[in-house]
Amino acid sequence: NKLAKILRGKRVELGALELASQEVKFELDSETQDPTDVAEYTQRETNKLVEEFMLLANQAVATKILDTFPMFGLLRRHPPPKDEALKSLAALLSKHGLDFKFNSNKELGFSLDKAVKKSDPYFNTLVRTMATRCMNQAVYFCTGDVPIALYGHYGLAMERYTHFTSPIRRYADVLVHRLLMAAIGLCPLPESQQSKPAIVEQCDKINFKNRMAQWAGRASADLHTFLYFRSKGSAKAEAVVTRIRRSGMQVAV
Repeated sequence: NKLAKILRGKRVELGALELASQEVKFELDSETQDPTDVAEYTQRETNKLVEEFMLLANQAVATKILDTFPMFGLLRRHPPPKDEALKSLAALLSKHGLDFKFNSNKELGFSLDKAVKKSDPYFNTLVRTMATRCMNQAVYFCTGDVPIALYGHYGLAMERYTHFTSPIRRYADVLVHRLLMAAIGLCPLPESQQSKPAIVEQCDKINFKNRMAQWAGRASADLHTFLYFRSKGSAKAEAVVTRIRRSGMQVAV
């Protein structure tokens, strides 16, 4: 764990962001599958330890396959966030007396660390959640199809990154495993992965499926949250209004 903390500290120094999400987990009835409890997902020290070494492995594999297959490697990049969205967030936070700067990922990380209120311990988490919504989607790409200057991963502060560690649940990792095995001489690279147009097409399909899976996950969480609170009846709770629309308002409970 000590080594993991050192690695994490170095990434943060380079500009890696510590954002926040509103991910929740549910306890389901064994028979009806109706939600019986809902709670915010909490990341433990062991999760962070595993995550850090997974990131290190992904980074090392990305470097290796790029060096070996510069024209049809499969990496993952994360573009800089939406500028207008961050400007809106900065304007909102200025009303709370905060100077929110975001000219680089390191500067944004520093601004997030400073966005605190002693009277409201949840304020920083809320700001990080709102900053997360300003982020662009990370995407898979073919290395021969994108300029080198755009290879970087903004959120992780890494110049080269891919997904390698979860081939049982992501097809991108399967393709990366094949690239790595060929790169270290374990087996030849399949012909289907020796074509830049074929890899570009695969990346487009994977990115589309990834977005669909994210939307399905969010819809499932929304549905189960609704079912849980419907079964509990009316309740009162403190909340923070985070956005006002013509059709209603968005609050964080």
